[in-house]
Amino acid sequence: MYLTTQNKAAIPAPCFGFDFSTVWGFTAASILVPNLLFKNARLVFPDRIEPRGDLRVADGRIAAVAPSLLAEPGDMVQELGGRTLAPGFIDMHVHGALGRDAMEATPEAFEAICQYHARGGTTALALTTVTAPMEEIVAVLRAAEHYRSEPHDGAQLLGVHVEGPYFSPEKPGAHRVGLIRNPTPADYAPLLEWARVMTQMTLAPELPGALALIEALRAHGVRASGGHSDAWDEEACAAFVHGMEGVTHAFNCMSTARRRGMNEAR
Repeated sequence: MYLTTQNKAAIPAPCFGFDFSTVWGFTAASILVPNLLFKNARLVFPDRIEPRGDLRVADGRIAAVAPSLLAEPGDMVQELGGRTLAPGFIDMHVHGALGRDAMEATPEAFEAICQYHARGGTTALALTTVTAPMEEIVAVLRAAEHYRSEPHDGAQLLGVHVEGPYFSPEKPGAHRVGLIRNPTPADYAPLLEWARVMTQMTLAPELPGALALIEALRAHGVRASGGHSDAWDEEACAAFVHGMEGVTHAFNCMSTARRRGMNEAR
């Protein structure tokens, strides 16, 4: 949980890992925390902002919200003086921090990244890969599963956002063009074995074999997202019909409004 001041500077609360399911519908972490009473906060809700109120956290969950709450035995009282109290951010696309990269696939790198982003108010995140040899991507997935099995400080690791290698060579962005390729069942089979660790996968939906991959991801409970793509509108529409659920960094490294001549019409 983070408290954000009027000038947007983030102040960490005494503990991390609260369950904000009553506000945003997700469980932040399983770390045990004391009972906390936040007094005189500017409270941010999904549909409104209350200029002043109190909020109690008990057993890791929001237990009460009211204009004024009395401290109970065992409460740790935090006086906010009108500063903003909001649910933590969830970042689904994080490559690294402080010179550390998710592709290192080490607990030391993961912890440095998660601790850094927690200081800015992120309470949960998905580490994100880049286009790389398949064994390097799988190494990140394997390391993330192990990392999640042990307690750590900082933002909770939700899993891994696999970004690449199935991109348009016309829209590589910072990804290595020489490793970009079309998806085939044999090539992406090792990824599906780690579907339990994957939060989503970004791919170019116009590639040969992309629709089959989208269906396979959906069958394994992994969200498919379009990105690094040169797709025309009908190709994007086909991907959504087959189960693609969103786009990655909209309008960046993807096709936009353009014209086709009669000889180019599809």
